[in-house]
Amino acid sequence: MNKVKAKLSISLVTHNAERYLPFCLKSLNDQTWQEFFLLVIDNGSNDGTARFLKEEYPQIKLVEHPQNIGFAKAHNQGIAWTDSEYIMLLNQDVILANDYLEKAMKYLDENTDVSALTGKILSWNFEDNLKTKKIDSLGLKVFKSHQVADICQGQEDDGSFDEVAEVFGVSGTLPIYRRFDLEKIKISLYHLEYFDEVFFSYKEDVDLAFRMRLAGLKSVYFPQSLAYHNRTVSGVLDKTNKAIKKSRQDRDKMIKKYSYKNHLLMLIKNEFFVNFLKFFFSILWYELKKFIFIILFEQSTLRGLKLFFQQKSKVLKKRRYIIKNIRTVRARDIAEWYY
Repeated sequence: MNKVKAKLSISLVTHNAERYLPFCLKSLNDQTWQEFFLLVIDNGSNDGTARFLKEEYPQIKLVEHPQNIGFAKAHNQGIAWTDSEYIMLLNQDVILANDYLEKAMKYLDENTDVSALTGKILSWNFEDNLKTKKIDSLGLKVFKSHQVADICQGQEDDGSFDEVAEVFGVSGTLPIYRRFDLEKIKISLYHLEYFDEVFFSYKEDVDLAFRMRLAGLKSVYFPQSLAYHNRTVSGVLDKTNKAIKKSRQDRDKMIKKYSYKNHLLMLIKNEFFVNFLKFFFSILWYELKKFIFIILFEQSTLRGLKLFFQQKSKVLKKRRYIIKNIRTVRARDIAEWYY
């Protein structure tokens, strides 16, 4: 594919997205800033996604895969097949306020030290087509246990979150990356990877956030750009055992398997050994609780552990690549971000 050059490229990866696309694409058409190129990569949809795009938006560049190749690989294609100053990844279940891009682009142009940006993402009740005041994500935060969560997810947007702030990283829901900086953290080991394709789907955005931090790159939360997300997988605000069990029961088995496996891969790939020692008991307690829960209530997730051991050696090779070619910061520079 010939690379397409624009100020901003938007990579939209779809999978059975027909019901969302009228809303998502309308929010793009309504943007006050239109200097972008949209590439849609369909991951083996078996609904009317491709038909809808061809009939309603024939001008959009569409790439169809016969099967689901994963979030990571599809977006790697979207990044590689475009040639723009910025790249935005767009989830199919997201709608943007009509000035989202205008404000975000202006901020990034004026703040050249910023490598990644997320706007204020609130929850979208898709069934009722209702934009809520409940926060979906203001970026990513990492606890001493190395659990990763979306900042303030589930809280009400009461006006307390209207200041620009540096964050550990940005969620994969709606990130904008500066391409120049993405090139600094790509892994050219097996083939060119921005997102780690071993992850397939889930937590590949967290892995990328870690790598950006290891390279000393800056990510920000920019609340003036507003969007809404119909999240199907979210964190648990009520931390009682009953609430956690109920929340996990509602999740797809594949999500749980990949999420468990990818979290472990992310740790051994990115973390400093000295930080493992420093936070050993917090990490151990968190992982032990998860393991006991899985043994008792969802043994199918143990397949993720099997995959972890199968993929561990490949990821450790990537760790060595990162240490040699990407990592520029010290262990304490990463540790200071942990809550």
